[in-house]
Amino acid sequence: MEHEKNKIDSGLSLRATFIAMFIITISIAAVLLGLTYRTLRSFHALSDATETYIVLEDAAEDLLSASDYLTEEAQCFAVLGDIKHLDNYINESEVICRRERSVATIENILPDSPALAEIKNAMAESVSLMDREYYAMRLVLSALGISDIPECMKDVSLTAEDEALSPEAKFQLSARMLHDEEYYDHKSLIRDHLSQCVEELKSVTFATRDKMQNRMHVDLVWLIIMVALETVFVLIMLWLMTTLGINPIIRAVEHIKQDQSLPIVGANEFRYLANTYNVMYSAYKRSIENLSFKASHDELTGAYNRAGYDLIKSSFDLSTTAILLFDADKFKSINDNFGHEVGDKVLQKIAKVLKANFRSDDYVCRIGGDEFVVMMVHVDESVRHMIENKVTQINRELEKTEDGTPAISLSAGVSLCHRNNDSQEMFHEADIALYHVKDNGRRGCCFYEPGMRQKKLKP
Repeated sequence: MEHEKNKIDSGLSLRATFIAMFIITISIAAVLLGLTYRTLRSFHALSDATETYIVLEDAAEDLLSASDYLTEEAQCFAVLGDIKHLDNYINESEVICRRERSVATIENILPDSPALAEIKNAMAESVSLMDREYYAMRLVLSALGISDIPECMKDVSLTAEDEALSPEAKFQLSARMLHDEEYYDHKSLIRDHLSQCVEELKSVTFATRDKMQNRMHVDLVWLIIMVALETVFVLIMLWLMTTLGINPIIRAVEHIKQDQSLPIVGANEFRYLANTYNVMYSAYKRSIENLSFKASHDELTGAYNRAGYDLIKSSFDLSTTAILLFDADKFKSINDNFGHEVGDKVLQKIAKVLKANFRSDDYVCRIGGDEFVVMMVHVDESVRHMIENKVTQINRELEKTEDGTPAISLSAGVSLCHRNNDSQEMFHEADIALYHVKDNGRRGCCFYEPGMRQKKLKP
């Protein structure tokens, strides 16, 4: 008993195993979700950094484009004197304001950054250059004799010397101011500041990109590790479920079919069930063995009697059982011709021959005067030919008279593997098959078929 208890206690608990597997599964799933979320955030950050760089680079290019546009319009006005160029210049600087928007864009995204400082320096140079451009265009207005001065240029006053120049000289001075080396030095400074701004933008963007790429790489490595762990864990879980639960159940079913006790293997809970079943199984076996011999056995033949048969038939799975109902052919004539004492010896001989030709696991019962039942357990449809051979062999042995008993034969009706598990119906089917043999010459066996019910088998 102590040994059985130790075997039960030595098994893993299915409940504890399930809880542990559940916790591990949830933990791995949580880590995988966290890593996936981090990777997704890194990807979005990388994408945002790229988009931000494009926006900032466009802003820097807009400032340069606006500065170049102002230069072009101022130069065209100075050379051509066409007032539309002045209008274009004023529209760009006062209305469209691309330069100011570019500075605002970078300041909004990267406040207090080196890139912002560089674009502000470029803006300052561009504004400084505007003073020179305003003066040059004011010379042109004077040369053209236009008195309607735009609001943005009213504070620009020509020197007395320049005012005294002829219109042609004013055009020449204006063109020279917008094309000389000093003017282009300012333009170069604007470009230099913008180039440095773009480099700073690249530096910030690439730093963010490298950081996000490194984090994504680390997260992906961990994702691979966690997926591998999850796969290994799933395999271990399947192995545990198979080892602790499925395989023990399959083996238990086979042992039950073979009318055997269950092996105490598998999970702790299953071991407990198996041990409980074995206790009940042992008690059942002992109860069968301890039945009063007179209550369960026929005193004349030693076979199970009707009471024993009724107990036995309720203990088996009839879907794997065959019931053979035997009847001695013309047994009454033996009693009439040789006496009841010889008749009893014939019955004893029949019981002995039946026991000798069936397995020890099968049950031989005498349920009436010359009626015997044999219950073959754990069989299927494949035993038909074997049963026919057994009945033939039994009749051969019963024909022998060396022991001083007259020859006799048996007729047998067989009901095989009843799916409805109804012992009474199965016996009735065997009885129908038996009378089919009786009506067709006796001495042999017949397996029940559904069509036999349509015939009147008894007189």
